[in-house]
Amino acid sequence: MATLRETADRVERGSGILARRIGHALTPEGRPVLAIVRIGAACLTVPPLYLAIERSPLILAPLAIGIWCRRAWHASAPIAPVAPDPGQLHRQLIEAVMEMVGDRPGIHLFELYPRLLASPYGAHLDETRLRTALTDAGITIHRSMRVGDVEGRSGIKRADLEALLHPSPRSPGAAPSPTHGDAGQAASESGGERPGERLETA
Repeated sequence: MATLRETADRVERGSGILARRIGHALTPEGRPVLAIVRIGAACLTVPPLYLAIERSPLILAPLAIGIWCRRAWHASAPIAPVAPDPGQLHRQLIEAVMEMVGDRPGIHLFELYPRLLASPYGAHLDETRLRTALTDAGITIHRSMRVGDVEGRSGIKRADLEALLHPSPRSPGAAPSPTHGDAGQAASESGGERPGERLETA
């Protein structure tokens, strides 16, 4: 139950919203002829309404005020936040990683993690939650791969990202693969991590 102060604040905010809506309705942008017609119609309508209220103030005035306050209350109602689409969030992460890969065949986690955590996408994450987000998005983390002159470190291949962004009807994207260990660690084996397989430390 809203308090009297909260009700008054909402009616005040709603009144401002209604006033702006009326102003926009009377003077549509880029349509001066329509604005003149609507303002003229308002000028012809308002005086009779004012005279009617003046003749029966005890009936019409409270009614008009009540209608206005009710409309203002509803106009100031808070908008419920829309839950983000997980699929869209996953695609945004894949695109962010792809942008950091650039024209290279892939990117090592020891390079990717700091860049993602410093970006708007990963500003609210830590390394553990970032790794979870990567695997939830279906990105395969290979335990040992070469990028440029550096090899033997965990990373993500560009080909896997392209397959996720543009999946082939005959070749569905790779399933999410849980991973373990810290970014940048070396391993003697190569290939993507598989469910239930523990990443060996160097």
